[in-house]
Amino acid sequence: MITKNDIYDITKEKFCPYAGAPSPAFIPLSAGITYEDPHYHVRRFNGDHYVFEYVLNGSGYVEINGKTVRLDAGDAYILCPCTYHNYYSDPRTPWRKVWFNGQGDLIAHLMNDYQLNDNCYIRGGDAKGKYLLQILETIEKEPIHCINELALLLHHHIVSFSEVHNGELLTASCGLLMKNFIEQRLTGELSMEEIAAHVHLSVSRATHLFKEEYNVTPYRYYLSRRLEIAQNLLRSTGMPIQEISKLLGFPDYRHFSNLFKRWTGISPSDFRHDSSKREDYVKSG
Repeated sequence: MITKNDIYDITKEKFCPYAGAPSPAFIPLSAGITYEDPHYHVRRFNGDHYVFEYVLNGSGYVEINGKTVRLDAGDAYILCPCTYHNYYSDPRTPWRKVWFNGQGDLIAHLMNDYQLNDNCYIRGGDAKGKYLLQILETIEKEPIHCINELALLLHHHIVSFSEVHNGELLTASCGLLMKNFIEQRLTGELSMEEIAAHVHLSVSRATHLFKEEYNVTPYRYYLSRRLEIAQNLLRSTGMPIQEISKLLGFPDYRHFSNLFKRWTGISPSDFRHDSSKREDYVKSG
């Protein structure tokens, strides 16, 4: 959001606003690409939204908590609300970068969960900007009905960023590494063999360590998280059940429906119907 106190010098930028309705917890604002421009400079004196950016080419400078750092291709940064945002191109090798801006408690909770509570940056690592590019592509393709896809993609980006920023790939427990690996793959099929291979352990050993830390097996955690997302989408959106199944990467609708019923004791359509009745009851009360 631009205010009279913000100073922008932007002449070469692709700007794609989100045009749909926000949810109470998540407000996507816009995404885009900043192209090579030696005069690019943004100063935002009291930022009211989160800024997620990834440098595709070239170089630039970002003020992070009072210190100016140079960022190059492969680097990424996050700027938080209620902080001073100041970033600009290196005029000799101006950057090209992809970005996403958003607001809401969902982002705040994710940032807190993954220990990213301040303005921060990473150099290289596994955060290759693919999720920010996918966010941009999603808004371009369907700017109105994409809020759930945007929330999932942003979650993946924050997890990927956090793994590098917090050094989790080197220092975290095997259980946490498996948990983060699972969280990044909730929209597709995942086997226990793949989970165990990620931490170079046998299936039995990986299962034991994960259960010891989280009191549940890795695969059961994976299924529970996918079905938790499905329940949230059924409860809070009008997305067709077949689309929810497809979004979460289930091989077909029947497989999704059978698994959902085994897990919850109720079919997806009945779950949505019951949730709607409860909501109407609360409103009428």
